[in-house]
Amino acid sequence: MNKKVVTIGFLILLFGVSIINILTPQNSFSEYENRYLQQFPKLDADDIFSGKFSENFAAYSADQFIGRNGWISLKTLAELAILKKDNGRVYFGKGGTLFDATEEIDGKQLEKNLNSLAEYIETMNSQIPNLDSSVLLVPTSSEILSDFLPPYAPVPDQQAVIKKVSDRLNGTAKVYNPTELLKSHKGDYLYYRTDHHWTTDGAYTVYSGWAKEIGLEPLPKDSFVISQISSSFYGTLHSKANLFTIKPDTVNAYNFKDNVIVEAKFGEKDVRNSLYFDEYIGKKDVYSYFLGGNKPLVEITTTTNNGKTIMVIKDSFANCFVPFLCKHYEKIVVVDPRHLNTDYLELARQNNITDLLVLYNVPNFTVDRNIPRLAPKKSEK
Repeated sequence: MNKKVVTIGFLILLFGVSIINILTPQNSFSEYENRYLQQFPKLDADDIFSGKFSENFAAYSADQFIGRNGWISLKTLAELAILKKDNGRVYFGKGGTLFDATEEIDGKQLEKNLNSLAEYIETMNSQIPNLDSSVLLVPTSSEILSDFLPPYAPVPDQQAVIKKVSDRLNGTAKVYNPTELLKSHKGDYLYYRTDHHWTTDGAYTVYSGWAKEIGLEPLPKDSFVISQISSSFYGTLHSKANLFTIKPDTVNAYNFKDNVIVEAKFGEKDVRNSLYFDEYIGKKDVYSYFLGGNKPLVEITTTTNNGKTIMVIKDSFANCFVPFLCKHYEKIVVVDPRHLNTDYLELARQNNITDLLVLYNVPNFTVDRNIPRLAPKKSEK
């Protein structure tokens, strides 16, 4: 009888929770994790037989599980209690610093991306006279703040990637490696402790080094009014751990003291005189304050009347970097291949670009399957 009671209780718990999960209204987006959630998969015979349905259903069950955030927190506390240094998604570093434990280098995709990028820049160089091209691959915190990692935590070799890119693009584009510069400033607030991005201070540090490398005069720090827009930022890494003992990050904005006037077009109906989105202050995703997050295409016109136009091909690390370019270029065209499928050579021609900057964090450059969109069509070569 006792075994029957236990079995019945277990079945009620198992199927009861499953039924409640299915009947509970689905959420399409998690503001806490800043990502779209898996929806209930469509019943399709091919998906069922291939196993895709069960894979998507498992992801759906995990994403839509009732009290998901609380369970994540409980799991993290349990793992810390048994002295684990990670929860499978983040490493628990010194000083409450979190690191992305899922970072990887995809060697095959890196080859595809690098070949596409090289082909694109080589074609651009042949068709746009005196084009100044540069590539800026930014190491993530696991490379620069390695002293804060748990002992023996496996992290990808980001320097090998930068060297490979530099060797492949030698003579085609300037490849700037900011690693040593960042390490020389690692006592500064270069990366958020709870998020995978660098801070605005980290972006400014690298902007200064990159500008010197390509022949620009970087603006001194006293050219800006630095203001704190948030002191309660919990980023994507915190969402993967949900650990209440970790202190929040602060987020700073850099504004020119003499107010460079900009007109930024974020879409047909969204034209602003600022690169900052105040509506994100106080929200979970404070980092989207910079450029409003990952927009497919942003066209910025400034009062720097020097006839220079730069196109920035980027991931989200560039969002807080782009404002530093406003005193160096009359026009800035910002494109994100993850969200924009277009003819990138024609886009460059239409905007009469004089400069090109490719800015990614290192691991993301090796896994982004959208970079091959840059490769010119055969008719364009």
